[in-house]
Amino acid sequence: MRLAATIVIAGLLAGAAPGLAQEAGETDVAGFQRLRAEGVAAANADDLATAAARLAEADGRLPNHPGMMLMRARLAAGAGQPEEALAHVRRYADAGLVVNLAGDQTLSTLADQPGFEAVAAAVEANRAPVGADRLRPLAAIPGTGLVESVARDEARGRWLVAMIRDRTIVALDDAGGVSPFLVAGAEIGGVLGLAIDGSAGVLWAATAPLPPAVHGRAADSPPPVSALLKIDVSSGRELARYPAPGADQMLGDVTLAPDGTVYVAGGVLFELRPGGEALKVLLPMDQIRSPQGMAVTPDAAAVIAADYSSGVWRVERATGAATRLQAPANASLIGIDGLISDGRFVYALQNGVAPQRVLRLTLDAGWRRIEAVEVLAASLPQLDEPTTGLVHDGELVFVSRSQWSDFDGEGALRTPGPAPALISRLRLD
Repeated sequence: MRLAATIVIAGLLAGAAPGLAQEAGETDVAGFQRLRAEGVAAANADDLATAAARLAEADGRLPNHPGMMLMRARLAAGAGQPEEALAHVRRYADAGLVVNLAGDQTLSTLADQPGFEAVAAAVEANRAPVGADRLRPLAAIPGTGLVESVARDEARGRWLVAMIRDRTIVALDDAGGVSPFLVAGAEIGGVLGLAIDGSAGVLWAATAPLPPAVHGRAADSPPPVSALLKIDVSSGRELARYPAPGADQMLGDVTLAPDGTVYVAGGVLFELRPGGEALKVLLPMDQIRSPQGMAVTPDAAAVIAADYSSGVWRVERATGAATRLQAPANASLIGIDGLISDGRFVYALQNGVAPQRVLRLTLDAGWRRIEAVEVLAASLPQLDEPTTGLVHDGELVFVSRSQWSDFDGEGALRTPGPAPALISRLRLD
């Protein structure tokens, strides 16, 4: 699920906001945005030297951002620096990403340069399917409900599946049968993140009035309020709801700490401690831009959170202090939606890049640095806007086809007769 726009550069250097003034204590995310804007403004003013310098600084703030690598390549190509342009495309290829070089108005001009064929071959190699031998379907969900997440109700031998467009949660048995589950106390928006507290018999679910959930509503009908729902897992009955503190905040992914604290992503990171009566801010909005999936560290001291626009972060539970995790030099961790941990590894569902991928992240002993990134699945037809999931019986069970690609930005269905949503299982060695 994407609750904030990602940074995408489609052309050579599309228009952007004017440069912003430097501020004391500027975060890497804010610095990246400022420097990118200043670089684009300089390029639009034909000051290519300043543009190159600003974009290089931005690249240093958030290394291996796919859009920035391509932006720098296009700028260098347009400035008559083909060797530098190819170096940036090589970085892009080394990160495992793909781009249509022949169809790119600027990068295609490099085709007659020495080394282009080798770089193009490296890009094309990234289109090779990965993980087809270990990925298999669990269930197809008929209709156009737009599936966002899945959780396991082990006590009853079933899966619980959250739907955005249908604004509900359904139960899925191991034979693939679908039945109603959620009994909401009042009108709700689309249902997004799920987390089960088996010992308490509670399912936590986030709901928000995202466009697919409210499209077609009467203009005078107020949208539902985004909230965290507490649900009795045996009956599906809503026990309580905790509204988002701000009217414009959309709650999304949910995770649970061993002590029962619930964490919810919604522009900021919120927490609800056991016995709490309202959501409290753990990490404010000015730290990261679009928090998504989360996982609690094995020692329960911190939350590892994916920021769609800047990578993977560690957020201390006691203080809210946040640090972006350093990663291998060729890793690109932008566009991660789901983040799942089995206590040994962190698994990332990355739908904001091409190709869409399932990654396994190996962290150091203290869970403060990413030491290795392995692609477990990529370039497979089953991967179409994958969202989130869980580890169950040695497999990563996740929403591999969510149906997000079948809806436009206004929430209208744009694909006649879309394929069913798909929950898949990926064998973990």
